[in-house]
Amino acid sequence: MLMEGMAKFLARGAEAELYTDRFINRRVATKNRVIKRYRIKEIDVPLRRSRTRSEASLLHSAKEASVACPPVYEIDEFSLKLGFIDGVLLRDFIKHRKGKDISRVVREAGRGLARLHRLGVVHGDFTTANVMVDGRKVFFIDFGLGSFSKDAEEQAIDVLLMKKSLGSEKTYRSFLSGYGKYEKYGEVMRQLAEIEKRGRYVVRSWAGA
Repeated sequence: MLMEGMAKFLARGAEAELYTDRFINRRVATKNRVIKRYRIKEIDVPLRRSRTRSEASLLHSAKEASVACPPVYEIDEFSLKLGFIDGVLLRDFIKHRKGKDISRVVREAGRGLARLHRLGVVHGDFTTANVMVDGRKVFFIDFGLGSFSKDAEEQAIDVLLMKKSLGSEKTYRSFLSGYGKYEKYGEVMRQLAEIEKRGRYVVRSWAGA
């Protein structure tokens, strides 16, 4: 059994390392934003600090929007202690399930994204690697590149990333059947079509920010 303070490495992402740990008798995931050596200290420190605070705020707002996501137990300067989600990534769920199960889950992911966008929260990296399935519940994770915005193009990029990540027209239609509950659905889809027509778009995680 993992004792409090004995962190175990889980994964390394573009801007953070993830560990599992115990905190106040709970299993948690600790997300540490690591130093970027290619950035000067005067930029790196405030950027990591502001992104840590912003992610905590986005997670709080997601919960206000009735979107399942990890609870925040502690905020440090460059790290967050989050509730541990004992589930499977949506990308793996899709590989090992069929038909109705997949449709149900991606439809719920669409509904969740609609609730986020309605409140003015953009995920920023909305792919099947940042959605988890735990039983019948769908969780959104990793808001590290997210922002507060009601801009239709920002919202359309969330949809486009999921579209590309799903890789199946049928599965994407199921996702849209959930996202279609959003009042600005038509506007976002028109913007998505415009982005695809341009043939290029900027994703924060690719921009090296």
